[in-house]
Amino acid sequence: MVALVSVIIPVYNCKRFVAEAVQSALDQDYPNKEVIVIDDGSTDGTLDVLREFGDAIRLIAQKNAGPPVARNNALHAARGDYVAFLDADDIWMQGKLTAQVAHLDANPGVGTVLTNWHVWPAESDGSFKKPDFSSSPMTSPAIDERYSGWLYNRLLFDCELLTTTVMMRTQLVRTIGDFDVTMFNGDDYDYWIRASRAAKISRLKEIGALYRVVPGSVSRKPQERNFECEVVSRALERWGPTGPDGEKSDSAAIKSRLEGLVLSHSYANLLRGNPKVALAGYWSVLRNRPASARLWVKLGQSLWKVGARRIAS
Repeated sequence: MVALVSVIIPVYNCKRFVAEAVQSALDQDYPNKEVIVIDDGSTDGTLDVLREFGDAIRLIAQKNAGPPVARNNALHAARGDYVAFLDADDIWMQGKLTAQVAHLDANPGVGTVLTNWHVWPAESDGSFKKPDFSSSPMTSPAIDERYSGWLYNRLLFDCELLTTTVMMRTQLVRTIGDFDVTMFNGDDYDYWIRASRAAKISRLKEIGALYRVVPGSVSRKPQERNFECEVVSRALERWGPTGPDGEKSDSAAIKSRLEGLVLSHSYANLLRGNPKVALAGYWSVLRNRPASARLWVKLGQSLWKVGARRIAS
């Protein structure tokens, strides 16, 4: 029996790109699929674009509540044996679903399979020109051994999964539960870490998706909450540094990872976010590294920006 794949596409105010994303899912040569699109309260005409697809998709509209809520609602509606995620501004390569299903069918110990991806930047005029290779379909389910297996320990140091490339067993989804709706960003990173505790993860070598880099997107704006640091800290509190396979991460490396996440978050807020957040972040690290001249400089810059904002207001 051919497995049913539920394709989940959450969308919010993405009228410009969503039709291309949906069409790339519908055009997949894998025959047994359902495409579920969750509109998260769009106000830009996205719903009108989606209605043009008619019965080709399952369209669910909700009040604006954020990506994790949208994904959860789609997961609850999914009927497939496997679930594949696609972001509304990305597109899939032909053959992606076929290759991923083939891998999961052949490897019962694997719960999640992703593909490689291509970072797709805008042209100088803001348009997106498809790379020449994008017309060539995926042809092989061969995996990259470097990024496959029990990945919990690797994921503590980097989120190595891109949502728009991921396919999971629905059984695994039911086991680990919903996306965390308290995390506006980082809910996907948290989800992959949770999945890595329950089953192996495989990455296919070939490119299966074009990841569109949209200037000004929410994911590129600094947030006041350090979601990435929260995800890693919470994982360590829950499971510690030891993976399901017995691998143990070095404590010094973990400390460096957490400090690095605080510093990168602080720097992003210093440049184009909230300088008070930067100030708090730099101070938290300086208390453990008081001899760092560079950090004192950054702390001073943060203080200056905080003062300048108070004067301006």
